[in-house]
Order: sequence, then structure tokens, then C-alpha cells
Amino acid sequence: MKKAVIFMLLVVLLIPVLSGCNTASQTMLPRSMKGYELYSWQEEGQWHFTLITGTNRNKTLEEVTTGENKEGDDGWVNIHVTGVEEIKAVLNRVPAKEWVSWSQWGTVGPQEGAVITLELPPEDIITEIQEHALSCGIDFNVF
Repeated sequence: MKKAVIFMLLVVLLIPVLSGCNTASQTMLPRSMKGYELYSWQEEGQWHFTLITGTNRNKTLEEVTTGENKEGDDGWVNIHVTGVEEIKAVLNRVPAKEWVSWSQWGTVGPQEGAVITLELPPEDIITEIQEHALSCGIDFNVF
């Protein structure tokens, strides 16, 4: 019985390490009262992703798709990356039990005349990212 309990404890402690999630060598993102929002779009044949602090207000398309990465002392996060492995690396930094919501439009305001269209990638990419986030202990939802 003791061996089983010790084994289970080791497994629970090693899952984040083995999955590459929430490791001490990475700077963790701050907790967010409203969680985080994930956006995606395809541009020049590559998938782009933005993880941004959740709020009650609509984001602008420009805010989501352009600009420099921000990780402010005030807790504001706006990180843009290209590629599945890159967004998985960003998700590694999200604290366990934090809420991340990913949808085609999320809370982005009107996109009239937009050159970029926010969209979800194919199902296999969604599944890969979702499984990674869940293995990191993130409350991850795709809408």
C-alpha cells in the first residue's frame, strides 16, 4: 500500500516535468482574474496565435494580430507566436488551473474590411494544443 501511494505521488509530481509544463526555469505568467483568451489565424501558410489577458471588453483585431509582445508589471499579457510548438511553449507558462478560452472570434470587435480572419486551425492541431494545455493542468476550453 505504501509503495502504491508513493508511486502515485511521484507520478503526480512528475507529470508537469515530463510534459514540459510549468517548469521552474520558465517565467510563469501572472494569474488573471478573467483568465486568458487564445486567438488563431493563418497567414502565409503558417498558424499564428495570440494569448491575451481576458477582460470584459472587446479586443481590436489590430490588438490581437499585431504589435510587440507584452508582459507588463500590471499583469497585462499579450503574446503573439507563430507555430504550434511555440504556442505550446507559451501555454507551459500559464499557471495550472488558470482558465484559457479559445474561439474563432472570442471577444474581438467588428472586423469589417479586415485582411486577417481569425479562425480555428484544423481539428488535429486543435486537439494537439488542447491535450497539451490539459496536461499542464490548464482549464482549457475550445468554443
